[in-house]
Amino acid sequence: MKPAPFGYHRATSVEDAANLLSELDDAKILAGGQSLIPLMNFRLSTPAHLIDISNLPELNEIRVDDRSVTIGAAVTHTTLLKTSQVASELPLLVDAEKLIAHEVIRNRGTVCGSLAHADPAGEMTAVIRVLNGAVRTSSVEGERVIQAVDLFEGPLQSSLTETEIIVEAIFPKLGRNSASSFREVARRHGDYAVAGAVSVVDYDNARSIESARTAFLSVGPVPILISFDELLVDAKTSDLGHDEIYEFVSSQLNPQNDIHASADYRRHLAAELAWESLKACV
Repeated sequence: MKPAPFGYHRATSVEDAANLLSELDDAKILAGGQSLIPLMNFRLSTPAHLIDISNLPELNEIRVDDRSVTIGAAVTHTTLLKTSQVASELPLLVDAEKLIAHEVIRNRGTVCGSLAHADPAGEMTAVIRVLNGAVRTSSVEGERVIQAVDLFEGPLQSSLTETEIIVEAIFPKLGRNSASSFREVARRHGDYAVAGAVSVVDYDNARSIESARTAFLSVGPVPILISFDELLVDAKTSDLGHDEIYEFVSSQLNPQNDIHASADYRRHLAAELAWESLKACV
């Protein structure tokens, strides 16, 4: 299928993109297009205008400092995956990128585009949630920072206004006594996950658990975060009990039936993946 007719506009700067987004009726931002274009091809989205920000130099940067990895809105999944400094400073991002779609999609699709798309089956939505990250946006009204907990409102629904552009995503780095792990199950590599779990465990100097949390994808309308602090604080990794974790997760998830899996199977799978990802954080 082909998209409905639309106007194409190549922005010359972030300010120009914000102005166009404000001035044009029914306009959408185009960065990689790997989420938007399929929707347009199926006529599920029919914007009258596309505003291309993919070639803006200021949005093609990855910055790493003592606290975070910051990814510009035009940075592709492949660029992030191949950035050695990211692999050494926040390997969870690379672990997640390896699970995203296929190489041809990663070559064009962008990290921030995935977040703006707000797909609850998206790996990056779960990662930014478990890391308590944020996005910085720009519009004609100015800039603001949206915390991950406030960004996702439902399937393909975010708290972005119609005139806001995500200009960068901020992923806080883990401490030296922290560990992370990503587990998911898909019918085929590159398909959307039937369920997935990404865990972060923070330890003290004696290797007792200070904090533990898991974000889930594909089991709810938004990425769901579960804290295990009440179960695991001051415990050792070797003390983790499968049944306790399984029951705790199962009691807090309420997935829906769909053509890919029953709600019960998704709940079971998510609980098992949470157990696996937590145990891997050693």
